[in-house]
Amino acid sequence: MPLDRDSHIVLYRQLADILRQRILDGILPSGTSLPTEFELSATYEVSRGTVRKALSLLNDEGLVERVP
Repeated sequence: MPLDRDSHIVLYRQLADILRQRILDGILPSGTSLPTEFELSATYEVSRGTVRKALSLLNDEGLVERVP
C-alpha cells in the first residue's frame, strides 16, 4: 500500500498505520524482526526520520519493541 503524499495525514502516521495493520493481520508476526529503517525508507520512499517517527508511535502502542 503506497503512501498518499497529497493527504492531510502526515507520512509517518500513514506509515505507522500501514505497519500496524500488517502486524495485526499477521503479515509481520509477533517475535519476528521488522525490515530495517533503511529498507522501510527505500520501500516507502521516505526519510529515515519519517520511519523512526512511525516506529516510535508503534513502540509507544506496544506493537513493536526496539532492540539495538
